[in-house]
Amino acid sequence: MEEKGTARTGAVDAAKKRGMLAWIGAAALVGVLTGCLLGLGFYAGGYDRVFPGVAVGGMDLEGCSQWEVENDLDWERLLEESVSVRAGGEELGSFSQSQLGAQVDTAALAEAAWAVGRKPGILGWVQNAWTMLRGKMGGVTELEASATGYDRQALETAAAELAASFDQAAADGGWELTEDGLFAVKGVDGRRLDQADLVRQLEALEGRGGQVDAVWETVEARPLDLEEAVRQLESEPTPARYDIETGRVVEGRPGIRLDAEAAAFALDAAAPGERVRLPAEIVEPALTARELEAVLFRDVLGTASTAVSGSSVRRGNVKLSGRLINGTVLNDGDEFDYNLVVGERTTARGFGAAPSYVNGETVDTVGGGICQTSSTLYLAAMRSNLEIVERYNHRYWPGYIARGMDATVSWGGPEFRFKNNTGYPVRIEAEYRDSQLTVTLRGTKTDDTYVEMEYDELSTTPYETEYREMAELPWGVRQQQQSGYTGREVVTYRCLYSGDGELLSRTEEARSSYKSRNEIILVGTAGKPAEDETSGQPEEEGLPGAGGEPDLPPG
Repeated sequence: MEEKGTARTGAVDAAKKRGMLAWIGAAALVGVLTGCLLGLGFYAGGYDRVFPGVAVGGMDLEGCSQWEVENDLDWERLLEESVSVRAGGEELGSFSQSQLGAQVDTAALAEAAWAVGRKPGILGWVQNAWTMLRGKMGGVTELEASATGYDRQALETAAAELAASFDQAAADGGWELTEDGLFAVKGVDGRRLDQADLVRQLEALEGRGGQVDAVWETVEARPLDLEEAVRQLESEPTPARYDIETGRVVEGRPGIRLDAEAAAFALDAAAPGERVRLPAEIVEPALTARELEAVLFRDVLGTASTAVSGSSVRRGNVKLSGRLINGTVLNDGDEFDYNLVVGERTTARGFGAAPSYVNGETVDTVGGGICQTSSTLYLAAMRSNLEIVERYNHRYWPGYIARGMDATVSWGGPEFRFKNNTGYPVRIEAEYRDSQLTVTLRGTKTDDTYVEMEYDELSTTPYETEYREMAELPWGVRQQQQSGYTGREVVTYRCLYSGDGELLSRTEEARSSYKSRNEIILVGTAGKPAEDETSGQPEEEGLPGAGGEPDLPPG
């Protein structure tokens, strides 16, 4: 029995010993580990580099000094993440963050990397040791790179670049007339990127990268106003004409007759931007440039000549006014205005003072005599079978042209105007030679007809002779103070003949009413003999101008 008790006691003692040894071993191990940790913590506290396992964007920073982290490493690769921009489901483009002006805050990053594993105190030593140990064993402490915001100017530049490729101007509807016909183009709406909103969205990313959906607006195209197009397009054909400024023949324009209803239907059915043919009839001009050039100023339509007399000043005025109208070209439908072409008669323009009629009196006025030019032109225009628009006869019939064939003018009125109704350009040619003025109208004749002018004198009013005593004149001297003019009522006719001389028509052209004016004779009374005091009126024989018509009234 004693042997059994002793054996059980021994076993218990052995177990206690083993337990004690285990506790001692564990305590020793803990002590060793604690010591190691404290030692490692102490080591870590004196470590002057970034701890193992610290990284940014996959870049291992172990062993770098804080200065090296801030200044020596390539941080631009952390900004390679793109910023993409879309609009209307369309990828507009992308930019790196550096393109938008973002920068890594290297100072903050270096400070954050340096702070890893550097907690204060005894507990901090343990944490620091564990951080270092974990890093050595492959554990990673990933830091987030802190970037500055984007540069405003860089954002505005990027927005402008995207807008340049995205924006589309609206294409307004319109029409064009070509050799192939009349075409219309349906308008196409445009689009415009909201650059200001895009900049605001990019700024809101704050350097983090990402994607933004840009805002854009539709720019509506102005549709073709078909009603206005019809008003502009529908026209009669315009024949080729003579360009007065360049002296060249220019091509005419075709006429257009548009089916507005059918055109509206065709335009409605067209797609935006589509070019469609409009149903229209193109009417070519009756006269092409080539055809006009072949007959331009080919024929003499009519001509007239008058003898020019009077003072040298009067003849000079006739010559100058002829030169001013010479070379004038009238296209079909154009009106010729004598006062407008000749201009105001002034000494500065070369005109001189010569006799003319003012309120029935003969006085010297600047430009006296130019009515002979207008009258000669009037007769040439009638012989050319042109339309006379405005014409007035002189107060008294001038002797340099047939009765009813004169045309008086004055600055401010009366006027002399005629119209080219031949269908072709007409050119005025005026020549002064050997005291004779000749006016010729050149154009294009389409037949062999010609015009001759005739007149009938409906009535006459003879002038009377007045005798007036003049004490300043010697007895027996007789002097004509004023010529006498016979009054006349005249009707003129435009007679149209065929080429073989057959009278085709005789049409009344105009009626002219010329006033009469008494002749005035001055009779000298100075030194009158006493025996002749009761004598009668002097004889009319031999008096200058007595009983005759004036050869050349002023004007």
